[in-house]
Amino acid sequence: AVVGDTTTFYVIADGTPPLSYQWSFNGTNVVDATNSDLVITNVQLADSGSYAVVVSNAFGSDQSSNAVLSVGVPPAITAQPMNQTVGVGAAASFEVAAAGTPPLEYQWNMGGTNLLNATNKVLLITNVQRSDAGSYAVRVSNAYGSAISSNALLTVGEAPTIVIQPANLVIPVGGAATFNVLAGGTAPLSYQWSFNGTNLLDATKGLL
Repeated sequence: AVVGDTTTFYVIADGTPPLSYQWSFNGTNVVDATNSDLVITNVQLADSGSYAVVVSNAFGSDQSSNAVLSVGVPPAITAQPMNQTVGVGAAASFEVAAAGTPPLEYQWNMGGTNLLNATNKVLLITNVQRSDAGSYAVRVSNAYGSAISSNALLTVGEAPTIVIQPANLVIPVGGAATFNVLAGGTAPLSYQWSFNGTNLLDATKGLL
């Protein structure tokens, strides 16, 4: 049973009526527990243990076997996985923190599809590729329930690479000089031109 639930034990007995019932908890009689069923409301961790009942009539009595009540707390996410932005070939990791009655089990998914062998609280993705980009979440479970995290977004990009370098120019005094560069990589790309190692003011386009 989960903390806060209502749970019921019951017994079926034969014999000459009237039959009397007395339930016990860990060997101690429970006050006013004298029916064929025992209802426990607002179950708490302290209610975990063994329950049994003695059934009696004028001709004798018989005691039931023990029935065990296990009470626990379902999982709750205490720290959500965070968004990640990495380059192609790098590593990305997502982590979740959860509370609840152990053992806790983890299952990560990407876009709602479970990932094979992704059953730890940390999900490590090595040699990230563009196909790994997307939303990741994890379901945390125990015997008493489950909880699913919020989605964490993995953004995968490529660092800039110069495809066409700026070319040398020979310009007469008073003429106009134009430099341009062609670059690849994940947009948006930012540019900063320099002259003899010093950045030029407002020179922030692919064309100078």
